[in-house]
Amino acid sequence: MTSETSNEAQLHPVLAKMGFSQSTQIQNEAIPVLARGESVLALSPTGSGKTLAFLVPLMERLDPELSVTQLLILAPTRELGAQIAQVASQVAAVLAEENEKNLQVRTVFGGQKTETQRTEIFKNPAVVVATPGRALELIEQEVLKTSGLKSLVLDEADLMVGMGFEAQIKMICDHLPGKIQAALFSATESEGQSRLQNRLVHRGTRIDVRSVLQADENTTLTGSPRIIHQVVLMPKSVDRQAALGQLLRQISDETETGIIFCQTRNSVQAVVDSLKEQGIPAVGLSGELGQIERATMMRMFKAGGVKYLVATNLAARGIDVSDLSVVVHFEIPSTQQEYLHRSGRSGRAGKSGRTISLCTPQSRGFLHDLLKGTDVELVDLPMAAEPLSEPRIETRIVPEFLKIHINRGKSSKLRPGDILGALTQSVGLQKEDVGGIFIFDHFTHVEVARQHAGGVLKKLSAIKIKNLMVKATTAGELSAPRGRGF
Repeated sequence: MTSETSNEAQLHPVLAKMGFSQSTQIQNEAIPVLARGESVLALSPTGSGKTLAFLVPLMERLDPELSVTQLLILAPTRELGAQIAQVASQVAAVLAEENEKNLQVRTVFGGQKTETQRTEIFKNPAVVVATPGRALELIEQEVLKTSGLKSLVLDEADLMVGMGFEAQIKMICDHLPGKIQAALFSATESEGQSRLQNRLVHRGTRIDVRSVLQADENTTLTGSPRIIHQVVLMPKSVDRQAALGQLLRQISDETETGIIFCQTRNSVQAVVDSLKEQGIPAVGLSGELGQIERATMMRMFKAGGVKYLVATNLAARGIDVSDLSVVVHFEIPSTQQEYLHRSGRSGRAGKSGRTISLCTPQSRGFLHDLLKGTDVELVDLPMAAEPLSEPRIETRIVPEFLKIHINRGKSSKLRPGDILGALTQSVGLQKEDVGGIFIFDHFTHVEVARQHAGGVLKKLSAIKIKNLMVKATTAGELSAPRGRGF
């Protein structure tokens, strides 16, 4: 069965209360079907609003009086899972205002302490968001009980199959009740996904909004508003990392934040190290990082502590960053879908986007062939006169500001004013000696004039802030202050 819901669907009340003025195509089509209790296979690009398309109708169907887990959502990565859980909590808050539905949302991922998760899941939250491996582990331990499940969601189902989770998902399905509503959301179709589809939604409704989005005269195949696809052409002999540094300096004034994509975790680390050597603050995200490290780096990036995030495709899946200025392909992806997924992270929410690929003449030809059949138009981006072929500059401008890490944050009820007061009153700095102040949950980053950094480290560790002893260490360098984060 195929859905033919009108594009002019009335805005759902929950979406209206969340501040949206209109719904997306996938929301228009999926919400009514899921609200009726039907299973769904939904094909929709990344960034099309699919998370709310399944959360709103499925959470509305939950019974807060039941002390059982009723909705299980599987995601391929911790980042995507955390993003889904955050939105689910927002939906739960709206439902609580409307009809006193107090729905608990919990997450279970690898890389986190199992005991903490076991304790949370033993309480039978209404909604559980999980990666397949940890979900299966807790199900087999009879910690995560499936007997009360009403609905199962597989988000980014194609990616989960591609990552090798198909067997684990099938084992999870073996524990599901006989009658359960299933929703598979995916950007593409694959053979493995079809096998899951046949098992879970073979009698359900198929919704495909990819062609609708692609047909829009203002969109590209990424399903996002018009994205400028640029290519930097460089000789094969050029130092690619030096070329990247030159590019970022060239576009600095027109760039707020950007993601730089690499193919391997080794490339991620090499690029981060190179950019730091060139005085360009960046953090790296790869699959080997623990959950706390990943979350810390993402908070730093979103808070504006660094301008660029360097990541592999897998590590970046599920990252939701608004107002992303640019996507840079440091290494050309191997598939068309990979390129479109990467590029689609720029130009979301009705905004224009930009993606830049670093190419040799050979790889430019490969990229051109890769994008045949799409409406992507590659435009050459001329580089400034700065020579690329010369060795990387061995000396650089000494940063004026140095970033200090303080081991206290929001959980200690610290505010920017507390930090600024301690630095000016107790340490003796002038206000102009203090740059950005970025307060995270469990720590704070503050930029101070480099010439005072040694004294700041010593004095901060000897005083109290809000009656709390703190420990200050060096966090990193910046060539100029970014402005206070308050």
